[in-house]
Amino acid sequence: MSMACFLVTLRLGLHDLLSHRRLVLVMALSIAIATSMLAIIEAYRAGLAAEFDEQMPNLLLVHENQFSGEFYGSQISNQVGESLARMGISLIVPEIHAVTGTAVENATLIRGVDLGQYTRLETFSMVSGRSLQPGDSPRLAMLGVRLAESRHLKVGDVISLRGRDFNVVGIFENGTYMDNQAWISLADAQTLLGWGQDISVYIIPDEGILHPGDSLPGGISVSRKGTSVRFMANQYRLPLALLSSVALALAISAALTLTNILWRLAWARRREMAILRTTGFPTLSLVGYLLAQAGGITLLGVFLGGLFAMIFFLAVRLTVSGFTIVPRLEAPILLPSLGWIGLMMLAGSLLPAWWLSHLNLAQLLRSE
Repeated sequence: MSMACFLVTLRLGLHDLLSHRRLVLVMALSIAIATSMLAIIEAYRAGLAAEFDEQMPNLLLVHENQFSGEFYGSQISNQVGESLARMGISLIVPEIHAVTGTAVENATLIRGVDLGQYTRLETFSMVSGRSLQPGDSPRLAMLGVRLAESRHLKVGDVISLRGRDFNVVGIFENGTYMDNQAWISLADAQTLLGWGQDISVYIIPDEGILHPGDSLPGGISVSRKGTSVRFMANQYRLPLALLSSVALALAISAALTLTNILWRLAWARRREMAILRTTGFPTLSLVGYLLAQAGGITLLGVFLGGLFAMIFFLAVRLTVSGFTIVPRLEAPILLPSLGWIGLMMLAGSLLPAWWLSHLNLAQLLRSE
């Protein structure tokens, strides 16, 4: 009997919902805006975390003070490498990290690598072509998959770096910010930048000889590999967290508005609900009436919000400082948003139902 009553009120709720199409659309759009903002922000937050996820934190960087040598800015003499060798450090890998371009739109992150040792530092897979190898001729480059996609380049094409053409021999994928880089030989990078024998950083293992925070003569610092990566990521996490708070406030506002509207719709049907209750319908049947309306509006809003988010992801490419951040839509990311959606439906259904169930039936039957 209870289930039959619940289904009857559910059908009544859907019927009333269809008779208020404009109101339903307006409410669905307000929910769509909130849910799409939450999905977009959380997807980019997850993408940012994956973008700057260091894979080998057991390495140290030796670079110039006050510069983010993992990306660009540091320039030190090759004599620093000789000093490191005298300390007994077993692995010393010189690299150049720089950025070229005249604006953010055409900025290109360059990594000059030691062709004999760079494969020992990073893990990557070749999407197409081959990797750089010892003995390669000058002016060859391998591109991160994201850089290749943004420039519409493939193996065999030419990429211009600081006015000089490099032949693309391979496209690789690392899964982090490195997918935005162009890797060339260390000698090519030194020639391209006019640095002579200078380099940006030395990458060394953490063997206990040097420690993060140590300083060397000549304004040289030692830091943990990935420290500046996390620092850069944190610069963007705070604005995203603020935007997430705004989206959450919109979601709460939409839930409260939905509750108020459903209460008004239920109040307009208060006499019919009272009649049903006097004929044996349980108080719980009110939940079915309101749940149909809350569910219909919320699900339509979620569908539109998902559509808005997909259009945004396809139309907008978020690029900052030469990095293209790819949004990640995964179950752990979507679950909080789905939780808020469930709360909207429950709040919109249970609160008005609880309020109506406590009103005097005799007064409701006399209402017109």
